[in-house]
Amino acid sequence: MNQVRIHGDPFGDDAPATLLRNFLRLALGSGVRCALSLSAVRPRAATPGEHEIALTDGVRDLRVGTRLPPAEVELLLRAAGEAVAATAPLLVFAAASERDDQVQLAGFEWRQACRVLAVREGATAGELLERVRAELRWSGQEQPPHALDAAELAPWLALPGYGGGGPIVHVGGDDFAAGTDLVIAAWRAHFAEVPLRLVLPDADAERTAHVLQQLGEHHHHVEILRHGFDPALARDAAAIVLPVRRLDASRTLVLALASGRPVCVSRFDATAALLDGAGICFPIGGRIVPASAEGTHFAPDAAALVSALRQALADGARAAATGRRARQHVVQQLTRGRPTSPPPALSARAGSRPTVVLEAPFFETSSSAELSIETALALQQRGAVELRLVTNAPLRTDLDWLRRRAPSLLPLLSRDPGLPDLWLSSGWPVRAARPRCRRWAVRVDWEYGELPFELLPHVTQEADLVVVHSEHVRGAVLRAGATPAKVHLVPHGVDVCMHEQAPPDPEVLAFKRGRPAVLFCGGLVWRKGFDVYLRAAFAAREAGHDLCLVVKTTGHDQHYGRFHLGELLRRVQRTPGAPPLLATDDDLPRSRLASLYAACDVMLHPYRGEGFCLPVLEARASGLPVLATAGGATAALMHGPGAVEIPSTRREVELPDAHVAAPWVLEPDPVAAGRQLAELLADLPAQQAAARGFARSVRAAFRWSEAAAAIEALAGAQAGAGSPGNEPIVTLPTMAAAQAATGREPRPQLAPGRRP
Repeated sequence: MNQVRIHGDPFGDDAPATLLRNFLRLALGSGVRCALSLSAVRPRAATPGEHEIALTDGVRDLRVGTRLPPAEVELLLRAAGEAVAATAPLLVFAAASERDDQVQLAGFEWRQACRVLAVREGATAGELLERVRAELRWSGQEQPPHALDAAELAPWLALPGYGGGGPIVHVGGDDFAAGTDLVIAAWRAHFAEVPLRLVLPDADAERTAHVLQQLGEHHHHVEILRHGFDPALARDAAAIVLPVRRLDASRTLVLALASGRPVCVSRFDATAALLDGAGICFPIGGRIVPASAEGTHFAPDAAALVSALRQALADGARAAATGRRARQHVVQQLTRGRPTSPPPALSARAGSRPTVVLEAPFFETSSSAELSIETALALQQRGAVELRLVTNAPLRTDLDWLRRRAPSLLPLLSRDPGLPDLWLSSGWPVRAARPRCRRWAVRVDWEYGELPFELLPHVTQEADLVVVHSEHVRGAVLRAGATPAKVHLVPHGVDVCMHEQAPPDPEVLAFKRGRPAVLFCGGLVWRKGFDVYLRAAFAAREAGHDLCLVVKTTGHDQHYGRFHLGELLRRVQRTPGAPPLLATDDDLPRSRLASLYAACDVMLHPYRGEGFCLPVLEARASGLPVLATAGGATAALMHGPGAVEIPSTRREVELPDAHVAAPWVLEPDPVAAGRQLAELLADLPAQQAAARGFARSVRAAFRWSEAAAAIEALAGAQAGAGSPGNEPIVTLPTMAAAQAATGREPRPQLAPGRRP
């Protein structure tokens, strides 16, 4: 394959950007396929004299101001929309001061690249082109499992973009293995108004008659084709549905993905390796049936099948984006003759210590990144395991960010961690394909009461272990069918900088002007209860309390960009007579966040759904009185003085994905929350003293070293540990025990709606 991936920002006027554009022109003119990775492109608003262009690679959406002429922009847009093999050589264009970091980041994002090449000063476009061609010759070619020849894929990849509005297409084979009966049942019950095209290669008369019998009176509205699957049969497809029970052959699935149409497909161990990419299909979850008359097979859930099809048919923009990502995935991962990926790393252990891999979104600002960093630091400090870190893509921050946050972790980052004893996957979407390891653990953090079928069976059956952080999530995983022995409860810890003696943030102190500050920390979304927070604050204001609001937001540009309540916050700031509101979405260092907690007086977190809620733990460890929803994931965090639980009721919610049971949240009582906040503010000095006195017990009960010890146990690192799988389930720490150890007596806490 004559191809290369380019990493750099081509929109500047510096030497690396100029050379990148020169190379791109020469390479394209020489017949080389060039894909521009957008991870190094810095978004910036257009200034006077510039025009704004929009860029997307299916994951990132960027807007960049530039003075480049239209012809140059056209080349860059073409490269940004191109796909090349994941193993293609990678050229990194960057200024000398940033080059080493950019080379590492590019390698972490494209771990399979046959070679990562740093472009040095003085290089010419011609020299770089020769270097790329040499790397392609030296690397040789490989044939990935399930991959197809480029010639066979070409007519599928050449199909026009997704248009929607056509038939549902199903390709059968062995009817049971292909799930043809499931498609017919779902279509008859829910989609009979949409045309159905059944492609049944080599179907004989008996089999066709059986299918007609299943269709019943609806058979006149179904097109049955008794020949092979070809591009013409997918051209007008609204969706391709493949609820396979057994993957007898992968060719049909690869071609469906290459068509650029949304594919609804069973995802289990046999297909997960083909579908190891974010947002490339509408997965159909279900369960592995280990023994039956038909033998071991996957059983797609009927509701999950209907849900996947509904989502594919209901949102044309999402369906088109899914199809585009699927096409890119086929080119990157499922095409034969691509450059050979680097050889696997040696898996030799360092002494007798087991090897542990933490896979997490280390390069984003999120709770998942933060808890993974703290876990890694604790494991590193304890020194009982050989630790390696693998980062999820896309990368939203850079090495300098991690260098400031946790410099000791940089040497642990790895493109290929070898064959570890334990691989712990974190982040969203949850990993579905088993990594190369001896033991695979999946970290699950789910907020809506019952698991979606999208996580089955890889969480409940295929992963060796499931790690959860609260009883709330543990119950959801067990109800979904996981055996108790494989579900391990590992509560988070709290940073040492979170304590009652942290220096208060001067900006917040200046803003408060002596008024009590009520803190909200988290994404401005319905699930976090930001609307209830505002309603309770207004109620306390109406009760006569001169309070102010401090809001620390997160996730706007990463996870909550399309459905956050930022406009509600801005409306409050514009409303005369509303409590003064200070909002920040800055990425704060941990010490600065501790100062933010210290400068506030109360945390109010009336959430509807949480998996653990690290901010509540941090606030309690910092000595703040906390009001949080009763009955959810924070139950273990709300013992002792300074904790007030807001009454809540369980409420079912409608979500687009199918779940193992009706998903639900806890609806906090906004009237009670307002009354409780007013009562707490009326007794604030005593409540603050009680909360500060109990902070030490909170920190003693939730320590990152304990979380690290639990992970070491899962890897078999305990002294005298038996074979993996015999270790006890980690138990939840109790603040009551920690309180007994510190010798502090509890102060009676506020009952719902009452004064102490």
